[in-house]
Amino acid sequence: MNNKLNAINTFVRVAEAGSFSAAARQTGMKQSAVSQQIAALEEELGVVLLHRTTRAMALTEQGERYLQQMRPLLAAMQEAESQLRSQQSALQGNVHIQLPSGLGQLFLPHLLALQQRHPQLHLTIALEDRIAELVSEGVDVALRLSETPPDRFAARVLARIETPLFAAPERVRETPITTLAQLASHPHVRFSAIPKDAPLRLISDSKAVTLAVDTVFRANSSEGLLQALQANIGVGGMQLPLVAKALKAGSLRRIVPEYRLPDRFLYAVFPDARFIPLRVRHIVELIEQVLSELIQVADQS
Repeated sequence: MNNKLNAINTFVRVAEAGSFSAAARQTGMKQSAVSQQIAALEEELGVVLLHRTTRAMALTEQGERYLQQMRPLLAAMQEAESQLRSQQSALQGNVHIQLPSGLGQLFLPHLLALQQRHPQLHLTIALEDRIAELVSEGVDVALRLSETPPDRFAARVLARIETPLFAAPERVRETPITTLAQLASHPHVRFSAIPKDAPLRLISDSKAVTLAVDTVFRANSSEGLLQALQANIGVGGMQLPLVAKALKAGSLRRIVPEYRLPDRFLYAVFPDARFIPLRVRHIVELIEQVLSELIQVADQS
């Protein structure tokens, strides 16, 4: 079907240009390829569309009739494609997004504002840390935090997420926490998925270390950990974008700045990378921009 459409379009070009050579120049094709397409079209239709001589070319009666019938059909196809592109640029349609529960809260206001600007864009947002089955659950894009890229689907790295260590201002007001020995002497706030007696894994720019710590508070959400740190329950690590507002407000202070928890990467994961709709690409670019701004604010605080 696609070859036939190409041949019809070539036929219209030849008829309007008045010669095979002129049509070839307009389309960027070789003149022999133009001639072959017309010959194949005539053979399929079982009629002669063009009279050819060494000096001139003219439409047959059937060719004239066919030209008049095909012109409006090609124009209608072009209009339909133009409307589809216009709809795409208007960000219409459904998008199912899976976001990490912590970072997703930061992106949510921006995604809501996007839908307000584009009422025909319909978002379904899942804020959860489980790994969804993208295809069977109809997820258009999932954002996943991991030390390594996903192995089943196409993925794009949006950012490297650092997880420094923090404490409430009153905890470090008189004695800053700058060494690993000082860090080990304080109670710790940690994610509940980590065993309570597991050592704290830390990295610097040059080495990795483990540290035995006393865990006094555990939570399964970033918000729970953040509030515990701000309440001075203990010290602990937090993903840098999640503490941008707290650092700017002065409710948290960075400690042991040489060390941090192992870095992870935020990946945008797609069920099929061969075709990513414009609306999905736009959302991923928006999240990437928001993330960059949050990291910049945190670094400057």
